[in-house]
Amino acid sequence: MLAGAPAADSEHKPELLEEMAATILDAAKTLVAALDGRVTTSEAWQVIRDLEHKGDAIARDLFEAPTTRRVGPASAESVQELTGYLDDVLDAIEAAAARLMIHRVRRVHPSARAMGQVVLESARELGEAIGKLRGMHDVFPHTRALHLLENRGDDVLRDAIQELFSGRASAKEILKWKDILETLEASTDRCEDIANILETIVVRAGAEDKLVAHDVVMDIEEHKVTAAGVDIPLSSKEFDLLHLLLRHLGKVVRRERLLQDVWGEDYFGDTRTLDTHIAWLRKKVEARGGVRISAVRGIGYRLDPRG
Repeated sequence: MLAGAPAADSEHKPELLEEMAATILDAAKTLVAALDGRVTTSEAWQVIRDLEHKGDAIARDLFEAPTTRRVGPASAESVQELTGYLDDVLDAIEAAAARLMIHRVRRVHPSARAMGQVVLESARELGEAIGKLRGMHDVFPHTRALHLLENRGDDVLRDAIQELFSGRASAKEILKWKDILETLEASTDRCEDIANILETIVVRAGAEDKLVAHDVVMDIEEHKVTAAGVDIPLSSKEFDLLHLLLRHLGKVVRRERLLQDVWGEDYFGDTRTLDTHIAWLRKKVEARGGVRISAVRGIGYRLDPRG
C-alpha cells in the first residue's frame, strides 16, 4: 500500500529508484538479523515497518512525478512498472517480518534462515542492477544473478515444504512456516520481474555490452565469444543462439522463441536444425567454458554454469 507524499520532479527519478533499492536492502538486512536471532522479531518488525512507510513515500513520489519525460533510457511507463514491483518486494519483506512478530517466533526454522539469505542476496543484486541502470553498463550480471536467486528461492521453498509435511511438525507449525516462507519467496519472484524489466530497457536501448557465464564471455559489440580466454569461432546462427541462452541464464528458452529469433518468424523448415546447431554449440563452449546447455523435454533449452 502507498502512503501519500509530495510529487517529485522526474529528473530525480534515478535517485529515487536507487533510494528505494537501498531501503529494500536495509529491510532485508534487518529481517536476516531477526532470523539469525541478533534482534527480536518485534524490534525487527518495527524497523522494517518504518522502512516500508519510507518506501511507500518514495513510491508515491515516483508514481506522481510527471510522466511526459523519459528517465535516461527508461520510459515513464517502465519506471512506474519498476516502482510497483519494488514496492511489492518491500511489502513482502514487511509482511514476513509481521508474521514472525505475530507468531512470537522464538526458534526459527532453518529453511527460513536459508530463504532470508536468498532475499538478502537478491536485495543486494537489485541495488547493484538499479545503480548500473543510469550508465547502462554491467546491468546483466546482476539481473542474471536475480534469475538464479529466484531459482534458489523456489528450491528452498519446495524442500522446506517437503520437510515440513514429512516430519513431526504440528499442523499449526506447518501452516505458520509455509506462510512465512511463501511470503519471502514472493519477494524473490518480484525481484525477477524487476530483472526482466531492466533487461528489456537495456536491450531496447541497444546498450548490451558483455554477457558472462562461468568462463564464457560474449562481447556483443565485437561479435566475439571466448571461453577461458580462448576465441571460439561461431557461425552467426550459433552466436545468436548463445546470445539468447546467455541472456536467459538459468532459465528455459522455448524452442519456438529460439527458432523465431534466430531463423526468423517466417521459418518453416525442419525444427531439428535447432537441435543440430545446439549440438555444435555444446561442442564448442561446454567443456572449455564451464557451462552446460540442457534440453528441457517438450519445452526448449537452458544454459547453466557448472557448479
